[in-house]
Amino acid sequence: MSSKKNRGYQLTSALLRAFRKAAVDNARELQYEAALLLQNNHFSRAYFLAVSCIEEVGKSMQAFDALGRNVRDPAVSTRVKLNFDDYAKKMSAAVFPWLLLEPERREEVMPFIEGLIEAKRTSHPALHMGIDLQSAKVIIPSQLIRPAAARTCVRMAQTIFAFAAPHVMEAPPKIRTRVEDEFFAMKPQVLVSLTNNADFWQYYISCMKTGDSAFEAAIAEYSRKYHAKNVKFKDDGGQAQQGNAAA
Repeated sequence: MSSKKNRGYQLTSALLRAFRKAAVDNARELQYEAALLLQNNHFSRAYFLAVSCIEEVGKSMQAFDALGRNVRDPAVSTRVKLNFDDYAKKMSAAVFPWLLLEPERREEVMPFIEGLIEAKRTSHPALHMGIDLQSAKVIIPSQLIRPAAARTCVRMAQTIFAFAAPHVMEAPPKIRTRVEDEFFAMKPQVLVSLTNNADFWQYYISCMKTGDSAFEAAIAEYSRKYHAKNVKFKDDGGQAQQGNAAA
């Protein structure tokens, strides 16, 4: 599912359920094999398989979440497929079930996940040798991945899997509203543009004053009513435009 040329496939509930189960099964095998390698002092390979386990758990979480969305909507379907290819989103999704039950562990878990994401971004080798472009030195995985790092990664992968597997296989998916799907499908650059827009915050404040504090709904509605039409909620004098729904 990672190839861009394959994004034309049709998402269905049956496909998402099959994908979810396959990802969980693969993650189970990967964390077991990572533990075997660790026991036999193959630290870099154990680390690599543990990270791969977490990534597969993330895929299962994404498929689980998608089961509650309207994947018949082309925008939602496209965002689901793009997220399957997004390493950072997969790794972050993997720890959701754990933090849902033990939110106090966030300060331990999130720096670990952020470290894995940064390592991927900077081509941190755990399987293949390479050359450091700055020092022109050969990088050897067995020398780079220390035993303590491998042990931590395998332990974290096992814990992440233990929380996620029953969550994605046994819990009912949360059924999302149209507005939630609209927010989910929004392009990241559009979301950044909106949240950096003072006029949006004026709109959101107006919504909160009327008792509607749902941030996702405010983003989606502002995007549809104003941003998409290239108009402002408030004019240059700070007054709400005549006919604005939230005024």
